[in-house]
Order: sequence, then C-alpha cells, then structure tokens
Amino acid sequence: MELIYGEGYLSAGGDEEVSRIFAGIQVQNKEILDVGCGLGGTAVALAKTHNAGKVHGIDIDESVLDRARKLVERESAGNKVSLSLVEPGEFQFTENSFDIVHLTAVACHFVNLDPLFREILRVLKPGGVIVGRDWFKLVENEEFQIWDRLLRDKGLNFHFITARRFQRIIIDNGFDNVEMTDRSLDMAELAQEAVSSVDLELKEPLISVLGEDGYEECRRWTKVRARALNNGGIGQFRFIGYKPVG
Repeated sequence: MELIYGEGYLSAGGDEEVSRIFAGIQVQNKEILDVGCGLGGTAVALAKTHNAGKVHGIDIDESVLDRARKLVERESAGNKVSLSLVEPGEFQFTENSFDIVHLTAVACHFVNLDPLFREILRVLKPGGVIVGRDWFKLVENEEFQIWDRLLRDKGLNFHFITARRFQRIIIDNGFDNVEMTDRSLDMAELAQEAVSSVDLELKEPLISVLGEDGYEECRRWTKVRARALNNGGIGQFRFIGYKPVG
C-alpha cells in the first residue's frame, strides 16, 4: 500500500490529507492520541509539519507498528512520537490526558461504536477535539455490494454505516458541535489516480513486490473501490466534535 499511497500511509492522501483533516484545529504544542496509527505517517506529519507537542500512536497490529517505528527513527521524530501496541478495549490512559484524539478509517472496523467513543471522551481534556475521516455507506447499490463482498471474502472486518447514524452515535456519547463534511468526491478522484498509477508507473514495482497474482489482485482491489466511490455506493466524510467544557 505504501507504494500506492506514500511512505507511512495505508490510505490515500498522504501528508496533504493530514493537513485537510486537521484544517482549522490548533495542533501546535498539543498532546494528541492517534488511534489506529498504522504505519505512522500521520503521527510523523503531526509532529514534524504541524509541530504537535507530543503524538501517542496506538495500534493492535505489531507488524505495522514495527514499520511505523522505523519511519519515526528515519524521520528523527522519536522525541515527539511514541508508539504502543494495545489490546482492543479500554485505553491505558488516565482521564483528561489529550487535547486531540485522531482516528481515520478505524471506526468502520467496529460493530459497536459506543465503547470506543466513550473511551475517547474519557481521555480527552474538557474542550478537547475528536477528528478524523472514515468510510460510510451511501447507497446499497451494486457497486457497494461488490466492494463489501470483496472485503468480506478477504476476511476483513468492515462494518459500514451511514454518516448520519455515525454522527448520531458520537452525539449520543457526549460530544458537542459534531460536524460531518462529505469528502467523497475528493476521495473518488484520489481513488481514480490510484487506479492509473497501478496500471502504469507502479505496475513493475508492484509486480516485483507482490508477484503477478498479487499485482492483479491489487489492481482489482483499486478498481472496485474506485467504482464504488464514483458510483455513489461508498463515501468518506471528515468528522469533528468537541468534549464539553462543563
């Protein structure tokens, strides 16, 4: 995925998308929790480009964390970025620990979102921000069904809901001023760019890493996702909300 999306990233947009997600949020010198930090690209960008005070990345996958640690080391970001392997469930942080909690393409893996948002609310400081981007079901059309079936055939635990339901769940778990911004058109454009890259300039590098069969599977994956985005089956929204001060 890094060949397609850039070093440190498992999804489209790279450092530029981090800037779009955090637009309008004061990041400088803030304490940030990056939930599902993956390969570490977001944590490093927040620390180096946006001058966060400290970024704590957590993930349940040791293999991606190992690669994230190497990225942090290469980028000399260890003074601002810490990474921890965690088990699903309660966060091992005290109440009111963070100014910002970020999660992108994480909530779509949860059947029950209530415990996740309750934990995020608990560890945020009063007035703190929850922000991120995630996948949502727009219309259960043929393109959505093909994409959903492809994920399930791979044994991946995606659970797509509507953006409106997602917003309601965040509000019901205690957050104020929750806003959802539709980024689906932008993400459809990025997905189409990925299709072109996989077909053209990335073909040989991907074959060298994945082999012929792996490359064809990657090519199929990118095309199915792009069709689902372009035909309105799935979408991505940026979300933001605030922990009440009182």
